[in-house]
Amino acid sequence: MYILSREEMYEFDKYTIEKIGVPGKELMENAGKGCAEFIRDRILSTIGSKIAIFCGAGNNGGDGFVIARYLKIWKFSPVIFLLGSPQKMSTETLENYQDCLKLKIPVNQIESNDFCLKEFNLIVDAIFGVGLKGNVHGWRAEVIKKINEVEIPVVSVDIASGIDANTGQADIAVEADFTLTMANYKYGHFLGQGREKSGETLIIDIGIPKYVYEKFTPQATLVTSDNVIYPRRSRFSHKGDYGRVGIIAGSPGFSGAAIMACRSALRSGAGLITLLHPAGMEMIFETQLLEVMTYTLPENNEKTELIADFQNKLNTMDVLLIGPGIGTADKTKFLLEKILKTWHKPLVLDADALNILSWNRELLELIKNKPVLLTPHLGEFARLTEKTISEIQTDPLEHLSEFITKYNCNVLLKSFTTILADKSGFIFDISGNDGLSTGGSGDVLAGIIVSFLAQKLDIKNAAISASYLLGKTAETLAEIRKPASIIPSDVIENLFKY
Repeated sequence: MYILSREEMYEFDKYTIEKIGVPGKELMENAGKGCAEFIRDRILSTIGSKIAIFCGAGNNGGDGFVIARYLKIWKFSPVIFLLGSPQKMSTETLENYQDCLKLKIPVNQIESNDFCLKEFNLIVDAIFGVGLKGNVHGWRAEVIKKINEVEIPVVSVDIASGIDANTGQADIAVEADFTLTMANYKYGHFLGQGREKSGETLIIDIGIPKYVYEKFTPQATLVTSDNVIYPRRSRFSHKGDYGRVGIIAGSPGFSGAAIMACRSALRSGAGLITLLHPAGMEMIFETQLLEVMTYTLPENNEKTELIADFQNKLNTMDVLLIGPGIGTADKTKFLLEKILKTWHKPLVLDADALNILSWNRELLELIKNKPVLLTPHLGEFARLTEKTISEIQTDPLEHLSEFITKYNCNVLLKSFTTILADKSGFIFDISGNDGLSTGGSGDVLAGIIVSFLAQKLDIKNAAISASYLLGKTAETLAEIRKPASIIPSDVIENLFKY
């Protein structure tokens, strides 16, 4: 399932009109009719219901006029609130506006918030659409505020007015209960304020042929139950078939991070797991992790033969995870640097390993052109990029692209919308709930990822599939307990549970 930028949507529209020969008016007709059918079938139950349809002078407004026309034909009572001048409308938009006048649909041209919505059953927002850039100001912002104050359902056409379609950013935007978007999702539905203000987002087919997307493949997709890829299993397999996982994690006070990473790797199918941990923690891990092997990490000043033994131990691993609860002491930096110089198999860097990288930026050069996955949350990614969290949130895709280009690595940026970024593009994951907003969720995710890598998924699929499994498991748990009561151990015990 594709997610489009503003520019990609324009190009698909343009190609469909100019190269395939589908008239722009037909695309607008399909868009408006599809929205009107949704409104009739899902929202309005009473013939004669009054609908306030706010239309701008652009093509989003044109979709709104088509909606008004169909609802009028179906015996509802639409009223148009027009923001803008007919003189500025495109040919298709103007024709649909004039059709509304012929049907005697009331039109109120407004230039302030001096209107009443008390008697209406529904609001349709077709003011700006995906073309909006920047923030809404003046009386138009006041109109949006008034729409948001009314306690009746709101349907936005394509994207909630005020939301930037590429970044999801907005000073003020319509707070939609439903967003009916054309052809495909847009970035702004899932980023920034757009995720919260879009409500339930559904796709309206406007008639762009599927082969157009194959001809010009969009940069971003959405992971769903239809396209998620999990490791293949066989009843004729043995433990060696599912990989040898090394996890370097844990330190005094943070043993739980290592334990959760190991247990989630176990529950998600890894064949053999070795926890490599600081000295003095043997008893904790050997009693808590019955199915996991343990190995004590050498100190900086230990004998050469012990360092060589450690290197030999690493060489037996197929994949490696470094970071959960490991700390940021000098000895850990020394260890991470040594591994980055010699390790060329799949490597996941999480938590403290990311902090070490951000504070010792010369180490970032060692991840270039290697099968490395970084798994930062917003704060960790801000430190890695030497930006503020606010700067990252303003346009996360731009900052991810810059980082990927510079270091040729893979990044799983964790947030309410998690994004996997590599040199081929982006994959969005919108699964999960607030039950994951607790310490330890990232450790569980890191363990699943390294397990999937050991089971021979590539980095892209291991990362996004692990994120999706984590999110869907939390959603399933929310069916039997409130999300606030979900803890990481619950998630681990319910991974892949029937």
